[in-house]
Amino acid sequence: MKRSIVTAALAFAAFFPSAAMAAEEAEGHGSWLTFSFFAINFVLFAFILVYFAGPQLRKFFGDRASNIHANLAKSEEALREAEQLARAAAERIAALENEVATLKQDLESETRFQVNRVQELARANSERIRRDTQATATALADNAQRRVRENLATVSAQLARDLISRHFEAADQRRLLDGFMEKLGQEARR
Repeated sequence: MKRSIVTAALAFAAFFPSAAMAAEEAEGHGSWLTFSFFAINFVLFAFILVYFAGPQLRKFFGDRASNIHANLAKSEEALREAEQLARAAAERIAALENEVATLKQDLESETRFQVNRVQELARANSERIRRDTQATATALADNAQRRVRENLATVSAQLARDLISRHFEAADQRRLLDGFMEKLGQEARR
């Protein structure tokens, strides 16, 4: 029944627009008839919109509302995940800071150990070099003394030969030979 009323009203407005226009022209300042025609026309228009477009509008707005709710739920889930990731990142940063501090302490202790080791090696090497230097100096001094003694012995022997060859006489030779023979005899008796 509602459809037939709506259809009749639409057909009347479509086939008899001159009646609506004539009513407008007859009254110059407006009349109740024109007002009622526009009111009925508006009510019919609103009814048609609500009747035919209402379900589709309700469906559209319902779908839109469900999409908005779904997007809101997704956004809230994404926010929770982002907050969880942020907490995890903050925990990782804290762990990394602790690890950096630990590594720094380890590096400092290893550096101290290596510095102490290098210092000990330097002391040991300097002590070894000092001992080697002393040994070398002692060896050089002994070698120099031995060469000086050899040179003195050589020079003394040469001087003694020269003196003996100049001042050596037969009596000296006999006395030297007798002394040598006496020493040989003493050695043989032993």
